[in-house]
Amino acid sequence: ASPAYDAAFVAQAARQREASKGNGGPFKYVLCKPSAQLGNRLRFVVACFALALLTERVLIVTMKSGYHASLRDIFDLEEMPLDANRFHNAPSGGMTISFPQSNNKLTCTDIRKWDETAISLAGAYYFVPHLFYNPTLRELIKSYFPEGKVAERIQRTALRPHVEVMKIVKAEYDRMKMGDASYLVAMQIRGNKPPAPQFWISNGEFNSYDKCAAALVPSGKDSDVKHFWACDSGLAIRETMSSVLGQNGKGLHRWEPEQFVKSGSINGVRNALADILLQAKCDELLICAWSSYGQVAAAYHMAPSYMITDFDKPDGYDYANSGTVVDLCYKTDSTEYSVREWGQWSRRIQCYTPDFTDKYPGKQWSTP
Repeated sequence: ASPAYDAAFVAQAARQREASKGNGGPFKYVLCKPSAQLGNRLRFVVACFALALLTERVLIVTMKSGYHASLRDIFDLEEMPLDANRFHNAPSGGMTISFPQSNNKLTCTDIRKWDETAISLAGAYYFVPHLFYNPTLRELIKSYFPEGKVAERIQRTALRPHVEVMKIVKAEYDRMKMGDASYLVAMQIRGNKPPAPQFWISNGEFNSYDKCAAALVPSGKDSDVKHFWACDSGLAIRETMSSVLGQNGKGLHRWEPEQFVKSGSINGVRNALADILLQAKCDELLICAWSSYGQVAAAYHMAPSYMITDFDKPDGYDYANSGTVVDLCYKTDSTEYSVREWGQWSRRIQCYTPDFTDKYPGKQWSTP
């Protein structure tokens, strides 16, 4: 617990409500336009919330631009209004922050003293490391997030799921009889290789999932182990069903391959968030290193997950075109999101210190 965070959160909620009603002020703003799919959008919203909280600005999120649901459609935001359509007197633009162009400004200057009425950010980059190591914010960050768990704390306080999402979670949890399992291992199976619907997980790699899951079950909990599959497509479900995971009698999945619900509507996005929360209800999580989806689940789970990953490959290895995604089972050391770009960019930041790469809580993995 952090009394400093709790007090700042209450103040932020009051600020958001007053600004949404057109009362109080004058306010300063963070204008946030997330992109990509649900996991990346939520990571970006968390980063924007952290920026607004640390600088005492009102956060306005334009979620539905180019997407299928607003934040209000999937989260309970009555006490913490964030959606752009709730704010009628807010600026439409402001000082643009982009990456890596704004790396030095966001990391090395005192953001709380910026005069601009609005800071505008767009994209899917989780820019929290820049705030985490900004020397002018260091003590404030430590007081709000003493364990470095920025994503976990913000997700569980600011992004509380909508009642309709929780209805889906309860119904599916009961239907699959997840509560009857002696031990539950969630498996995030991201099988589609864009842009074509091409499946890229081999039988050998499915065996890695199975072996890793078996190693995670503690002694005395192995009487009725179940695996909850969080697949990204009907194709992934079909391939998983025909693999060792589909043959061991432990698999739980929400849909048949032809019934998979895509996130192309409000109901689809609610189901996608329900998938994340069902993973979080499991005893252990096996997530994919190349997807933000499982990392959001791990933050709701409030415990470090395991990653199915090919990070054993040497530097310079062409991961994107390797055709392999599963070799090892790593335990993450934090629920904080990983940030691949941080390793590339941090050493070129003007105020760089070795702590930037040695101690960032979302960076490292260790073998189980």
